[in-house]
Amino acid sequence: MYQVFSFRPAILLWVGLLLIGTPVAAAGAEPEGVSKSEAALPQKDEDLLQMVEAASANFQPLTEERFAPIRNALRDRARELEQRLGVDTPFAQAWKRYLKWELLEPHFADDAKIDRQSLENLDGVLKRFRSNHPGLELPVFTRTADALERYRELVFWYALAKKRDTRPLFENYLKGLRKQLTRHLEAPTVETARQVGKMLGLVEDLSHSPKLVQAVRSRFSQPNVFAEASETVINRLAQRPVNQSQTVRDVVLGACIRGTAETSGLLSFETVPAEDHIEFEVQLAGKILSDTVGHKKPVRIASRGQTSFVAKKRVMISDEQFQTIPAVASASTKTTIYSVQKTGGRFGRRLIERIAWKKVYQSKSHAEHVAARHAEQKVSAKFDKEILYVISEARQNYDHKLRPPLVRIGQFPAYLRMASTGNTVNVEATLATHQQVSTGSQPPETSAENDLTMRLHETAVNNFLPTIMAGASIRQDAKDQPSQLEGDIPAWVKKLSLGPTDEQPAPTSANPSPANASPTAEDHGTKQQQAPTFKPWYLRLNKKHPASVSFDDQKLTVRLRIAELQAAAEEEAEPFKNWDFIVTYQVLRSDNGILLRRSGDIEALPTGFDPRWDKKLSSEQVGIRNNLAKNLNKRAQAGEGFPQEISIPPVRLPDTDGKEHPLVVRQLDCDNGWLTVGYALP
Repeated sequence: MYQVFSFRPAILLWVGLLLIGTPVAAAGAEPEGVSKSEAALPQKDEDLLQMVEAASANFQPLTEERFAPIRNALRDRARELEQRLGVDTPFAQAWKRYLKWELLEPHFADDAKIDRQSLENLDGVLKRFRSNHPGLELPVFTRTADALERYRELVFWYALAKKRDTRPLFENYLKGLRKQLTRHLEAPTVETARQVGKMLGLVEDLSHSPKLVQAVRSRFSQPNVFAEASETVINRLAQRPVNQSQTVRDVVLGACIRGTAETSGLLSFETVPAEDHIEFEVQLAGKILSDTVGHKKPVRIASRGQTSFVAKKRVMISDEQFQTIPAVASASTKTTIYSVQKTGGRFGRRLIERIAWKKVYQSKSHAEHVAARHAEQKVSAKFDKEILYVISEARQNYDHKLRPPLVRIGQFPAYLRMASTGNTVNVEATLATHQQVSTGSQPPETSAENDLTMRLHETAVNNFLPTIMAGASIRQDAKDQPSQLEGDIPAWVKKLSLGPTDEQPAPTSANPSPANASPTAEDHGTKQQQAPTFKPWYLRLNKKHPASVSFDDQKLTVRLRIAELQAAAEEEAEPFKNWDFIVTYQVLRSDNGILLRRSGDIEALPTGFDPRWDKKLSSEQVGIRNNLAKNLNKRAQAGEGFPQEISIPPVRLPDTDGKEHPLVVRQLDCDNGWLTVGYALP
């Protein structure tokens, strides 16, 4: 009997990452199977397949002459990095320790030893270069990482070419590409997307057939992430009242004005149509109530004023820069004079005050005009200063918090477009490296009722997760210890994997962990229960593709790709290798949130086996598969392992009252490779 353990931390982690916008991928061994007929393919797709077949004529072995520039590029970028770090300074030494420099340096030599271990060493170094470590987003690091990535891909072919003719191997790759591309053109799956991307990346690195690479990429390079927010949502997030008190010091028509003013207004946003950036107009509309005293010899004039104003400022946002246009303001002032008094004694007071009242009213409209112009200048200057501060801070956050993590891990979108319309802001992106493809399909339509919409293609998910979860492992060594997520993975992923139940008591015999549950007497045909016996277990995810998801028929299917599973009794000491666990969840609305409800049986398949295309398993594989699936489903039915339901809480936005209110789910579609979630304001 094969023993299976608890996946609850892992499944909650991956599904949680998925629904907050993260991504995943396929894995492992190459599937065997028979592709369907190409007869039904359009002519342009047939032409694409013919280009693959013709590419074998372009093959050129990686001789020393052709490989030397690739090695030199790595060496030059690495030496440049060393110089920038300071060669042997403590700062440089610390960086080199982190980057595992001692494993990289042997490859700078022309006669570097290339074997399995040295290639694994390069994988470890590259993973460090592509980790989310502050500083790695700097060009001097990314250039080295790019050179290392290409060197790592091609050094195997170079070493092999020194021993034998590599043309047959390349031709086999092209046959595999044609097979997977044929499948992908007819009915794309997670596995066909993975295989096409991987093989196309190799062809591109070998620089044999640029036209083929360009043709395939143009066919499968549509944006796979779309986000849209209405002007109403933007105002709900950013609209706010403004209330300020300030001292008034001014000169109007020769009179020195002193007093206080209370400013009240409302900050709002209006989107402006723009095709290659987000543009909106920030508007501050309000009024200034002033109580002032003006001095102009020989009288003192007391008045109350009300200035109505509107200030506007354009803001343009793109990946390259955040820009603003100087603010403009319009204002009108109305004043009420309630006192005109002579200063400097009482002699001639009545006459002087009577003349002064007359002159004040004669110049009142002029004075109000001047005061309004002064107000416009002051409001514009202050509005400019405050918006520039906010925009500068936003750009700092974009440049130092949002953009760098994606650059560091080599996942900054290959295509990123920000745009706006008369009532929305839009962002679309393509998440795919040169060894990946995105989608050839257009996103589904969205509901007009949505105020906030996210459309995510499964390739966006499947292209992202390997960068943070590849080679991770989960283990439990003792009954009184919680399972541990291990590996060279981000700290936030480890923290998230603990979930909200870190302080739950250890499982008891009444509620054993799946890892600790041994077969009971009932399993052997009796009703008597036996106490569970703990057996340590260990699981390691696939190094290249730890997991994948697919969206179809209102279901989300998660496929965990297990490189090694050790959870056996003594007589079953050999670990299981390269098996995948597949669990399917219905995607449902739940109040204002989303509910994932497990659907059907949990399945087990050999890694890389594509059930859409591959039909045959060996008798040994069938036996293992049935045993694993039986255990997985038994644990799941007992409430252990994969959870029956996963609740995704509502999205909440602050309102003008300062309280957060849940958005209403208006659209929830999960089909044809796309997940669409649309929210409306309550």
